Amino acid sequence: MTYNRTDPTELRAELVGRVHKFGPVLAEGVAEGERERRLPDATVRAVEASQVGMLWTAGAYGGLETDVRTLSEVTKALSHYCPSTSWVVNNINGSNLLAAKFPQAARDEVFGGHPGAKLASVFATAGTAVRTDGGYLLTGTWPYATGILHDDWAILVARELDADGEPVGGLSLLVPVAEVTVEDTWHTVGMRATGSHTVVLRDAFVPAHRVISAETQRGRENTTDAGLPPLFRTAAIAAMAVICASVVIGIGQAACAHVVDKAPGRPIAPSRYTSQPESQTFVSALGRTALQIDAAELHADRAADVLDQAAHHATGLPESELLRIRGDVGQAVNLVTVALDELMWAHGAAAFAESNPLQQYWRDANTAARHAMLNPRIGHELYGGSFFGLAPVVPSL
Repeated sequence: MTYNRTDPTELRAELVGRVHKFGPVLAEGVAEGERERRLPDATVRAVEASQVGMLWTAGAYGGLETDVRTLSEVTKALSHYCPSTSWVVNNINGSNLLAAKFPQAARDEVFGGHPGAKLASVFATAGTAVRTDGGYLLTGTWPYATGILHDDWAILVARELDADGEPVGGLSLLVPVAEVTVEDTWHTVGMRATGSHTVVLRDAFVPAHRVISAETQRGRENTTDAGLPPLFRTAAIAAMAVICASVVIGIGQAACAHVVDKAPGRPIAPSRYTSQPESQTFVSALGRTALQIDAAELHADRAADVLDQAAHHATGLPESELLRIRGDVGQAVNLVTVALDELMWAHGAAAFAESNPLQQYWRDANTAARHAMLNPRIGHELYGGSFFGLAPVVPSL
């Protein structure tokens, strides 16, 4: 089936429908994912069958080549069934988009025979690379490699060292996961099934066609290149931040829906209310909390639509708009985490039972919200600074 790429709404709705079709499989795997600290095999198969990890893969390689708003809607829907799966899918798509910056020889190697290739990426400059014949020798230890247990390739950042061991710049390197060592380090209270373990390499050879400068990787020169499809004109760092926030928003929506669903059958201790909706205090607080989650979604939707429109018209975005997007995503996750606290109060002590999904939503959202890209305080500072022309306090937008 073909879709109109200038009007993505049909494909967007179809993809969200796929999430709901496979959702019960994802939900059934939550307990195993929590226990094993990785996505269950059935969940990985559902991700592959639904193609939700191919949204930001080029159509030329058989990918779906969608936009930011579409992936945002998909990740929000996934969060209702399994927040960890949503986070892994978010990371796969974001990493696949980053891979588009590499030379065609590298892209052909990754996607040419495998349109469903799954990538991981770690932004931290946690390694070193030394030039050698035909490429580089890469050494380092990269923590927080989301989904690495299920991925095919990883994008890692390293400092290039000269012959004297002095740093001369940053590099982004593409390596097969089959060649890395994965250290079991992901022991957390939330997002446990993402399996965001540590990648280790020692003098691993990376051919030159799979190496680009970190500046090229982070750069936005592509955003005005009318020769590229809109997806590959998108400001990648900003887009990835929006999708990370969308995962958290979806968790908040799922938690709110659960509280609403269970409220009629729950009394309010120690009051005489036998059903929560009998209490105007409960109803008013729920309305206020639901509006907070709605507001969070509006922030993410605005950011996604701004990115998609700029990509569609090949106009790029001014730095002031990119700073506002970082403010949007920070504000969105702040609103959701505050709302989740209110939902835990509204539901009552039972929210903390291990059998209650609310406690997992609460843990997962608060863990995801601490991702460096989503830091509300930094987001507020970046947006506030834009009014005065202050230099951004982060290396890339």
